[in-house]
Amino acid sequence: MNRQVAASSLNREKYLRTLIAGKAIHPRPCTHHADLLRKVAGLCNNANQLAHRANSTGTAGQGSVDEMTRLTQEVWREVKENW
Repeated sequence: MNRQVAASSLNREKYLRTLIAGKAIHPRPCTHHADLLRKVAGLCNNANQLAHRANSTGTAGQGSVDEMTRLTQEVWREVKENW
């Protein structure tokens, strides 16, 4: 039980109350999750900006496409290294 409490990032009392209430207890995310989520959010933001520009002008700049490709490769590399 001590290992499960430590993995949950809850204190023992909160852990037991959550179990009694029948709620799911999930282990806390690894430290690299926050960084990966930030990069994915940035990638999505860039994709949205690129799509908006392409829709409004009919084209997307090569610099934007290159940046999107670079970010995609960086996120994919991190996913492969950490999972």
